[in-house]
Amino acid sequence: MRANSNNKIRKSTKYIGVIISIVLLITSISSLVKNIALENTKTKTELIYNYTNQFNYDYNVNLVNNKYIQSINKEDNTIAYVTDLMDTTDLNLKYQYTADKTTNLKYTYSIIGKLQATYAKDGEEQKIIEQEEVILQPQTNEIESNQIDINENLQIDLKSKNALLEEFKKELEMSISAKYNVILKINIQTDIEQEPVEVKYEPSIQIDLANKTTKITGENNKKETEQISKQYNETEDINLVVIFIDIIILIIAIILLKYILQAKTTNRVKNEYRRELNKILKMCQDKIVQISTKPHESAENEVYVKDFAEIYKVSEELFKPILYYFDNEQQEAWFTIITEDATYRYILKG
Repeated sequence: MRANSNNKIRKSTKYIGVIISIVLLITSISSLVKNIALENTKTKTELIYNYTNQFNYDYNVNLVNNKYIQSINKEDNTIAYVTDLMDTTDLNLKYQYTADKTTNLKYTYSIIGKLQATYAKDGEEQKIIEQEEVILQPQTNEIESNQIDINENLQIDLKSKNALLEEFKKELEMSISAKYNVILKINIQTDIEQEPVEVKYEPSIQIDLANKTTKITGENNKKETEQISKQYNETEDINLVVIFIDIIILIIAIILLKYILQAKTTNRVKNEYRRELNKILKMCQDKIVQISTKPHESAENEVYVKDFAEIYKVSEELFKPILYYFDNEQQEAWFTIITEDATYRYILKG
């Protein structure tokens, strides 16, 4: 397509057309490349496995023989134990792993006790003691199932640790806070669709130390569900209809861009000069006579007025027509009234 040299479009229209053409070019080329690629694949994510970790615990505090407290309702979360009256603590830890598929499960678990003591200085807690001990040695097993059940009973005696911390506080004259964490460490390994899955889970129970009273806390009846996804690459069939449409759009975009770039730009200027001229011609069309020859300029008896209203006034008073000549080269409009005594003229300049 060859653009006519006389084709003219506004500059703003030209810019918009160029932008639209470029957008169409980029879109169609991108779509073409995508649809005719040798390996036209897309990634698909699919859920392949999900499992749930569930942990709960139970405990019983054995008190030393005393005349003050015989038993405590452990179901009451606001109740605390008097540390000096505590003997041993029986703990029952229960863990269950449940999956949606039966696989080969290799798992190891152990129970450790961690003593941590901190000192508060200027509002900041500073760790001063950290000791770890093995309460239950690692236990390893392997089963073909979708479920693992762990049920362990143990007895904790913290009297010696409390005594040691109390001695530390008195001798060093330091006010400290301490806790004893019982941690069940679990590691599970399996394979799902040739993808290795590893689960690490470490629920814990906290027991206060080095204080007049002791509370036992933890996230009881804790349940967490996790999902495992896998990404697949799927090959898509080439869509001939889309490719044909892309080619058509590409051709149209090239033709449009070539036409716009070859076209000349023009600005349609609506200015005060044009508006004023049109207003005069419309308002005084009965009195105006358009002439094709520019009136002769003479210095004698020639009166130039400042605005068109004066010309109109003279025309009304003398009953004379207003001669109108338009100078296209100079962009001037001449309005003239010729009488026997004088020539009255008003020139509207662009």
